[in-house]
Amino acid sequence: MNNFIYFITMLMTTILILFMIGNLYSCTFFVAKETAKIVLESEQNPEKKEKIIKKQNLKKESNKKKAQEFYCSKIIDPVKCNE
Repeated sequence: MNNFIYFITMLMTTILILFMIGNLYSCTFFVAKETAKIVLESEQNPEKKEKIIKKQNLKKESNKKKAQEFYCSKIIDPVKCNE
């Protein structure tokens, strides 16, 4: 009986720790997103603003390229897939 109680206690502790880690990750993402939004709206630090915009544009281009590669690997489309 003691082994069962120990197992349940460890299981609940593990679930609680995983839940806390998940919440901390989402909070960190939210704070980073809001910080970037504040930096982009303010005019105090133009170098940082330019850096963030450049990084966002690179990410958009990269995602667009990946999407096009995936599309072209599945569908033969001479208009969109000009190789």
